[in-house]
Amino acid sequence: MFLTFEHAEVPVGALVKGAHSWRYVEYISSYPYFHVTALDRDGEGESLTTLLIYTVPDLLDLAASESQGWLIQQVQLVSPGHMNGTGQWKMEELGAIEAVEFSRRTSYAYLLAGGGEYVERKEAASQPQSHRRVVYRSRSGG
Repeated sequence: MFLTFEHAEVPVGALVKGAHSWRYVEYISSYPYFHVTALDRDGEGESLTTLLIYTVPDLLDLAASESQGWLIQQVQLVSPGHMNGTGQWKMEELGAIEAVEFSRRTSYAYLLAGGGEYVERKEAASQPQSHRRVVYRSRSGG
């Protein structure tokens, strides 16, 4: 979850009704999140925007909202060091996400566009392909 504080709010006037602007947000988790570049197509035109998305279901909701004017251009996986093995946060292009079923649980495997895979839980890495299903695939076919 992203956390903000009142003192970090930046007054922007009435650019977008109901919207707020923040100088910074805090990320209070050690889970991966998504840095998404998307095209926002409304009745007045198109604009490229960047979204920070916290959960896979939220990313899937955005991907399903093409009929409402959103078109995902690229998704970067921002992974914590314990997941990517470097000890530091890392941002890499995402190719696909697979839901991995095991022991009555669902975990996610993140397949990178350049090859490689990160998993939320180590047990997910050893599950057979029959326990995996693709829930998101990038436009580039990752």
